[in-house]
Order: sequence, then C-alpha cells, then structure tokens
Amino acid sequence: MPLTDDHQLVSWDDRPATLAGHGLASLVHHGERILAEVPATLRRLRTLMLVLTIAVPAFLAGLLVVLWRLA
Repeated sequence: MPLTDDHQLVSWDDRPATLAGHGLASLVHHGERILAEVPATLRRLRTLMLVLTIAVPAFLAGLLVVLWRLA
C-alpha cells in the first residue's frame, strides 16, 4: 500500500522537541525497561519462595528440638 499525504508514518524522532514530548519519550523508554525486568523479577521471587518454604520449617523444627532438649 503506497503512502499518500493522508497516511504518513511518524516516528518519535519526528515530533517537535518540547518538554512534554521529551517527557513522553522518557516515560515510554523507562516503561519498556521496567516491563523487560518483570520476568527476571518473577523468577527471583519464585526462587525466594522455594527457599523460604524449605528453610523456615526446617529452622522452626530445629528450634523446637533445641528447646525440647533444654527443657
């Protein structure tokens, strides 16, 4: 489909250099960077939850054994 005067492609670089334009471009850029970090953060949270579900009950069981021996 050929481009006519009614349908022109406009990129972010073609917009006027205004404070609002710069703010919008910055918001889009940082928003994309934050969204790119979501999968890695979810993997870290999953690992943390796995470690906590094993370590906390083991610690409490060990504490119970120590207290039982001291009593």
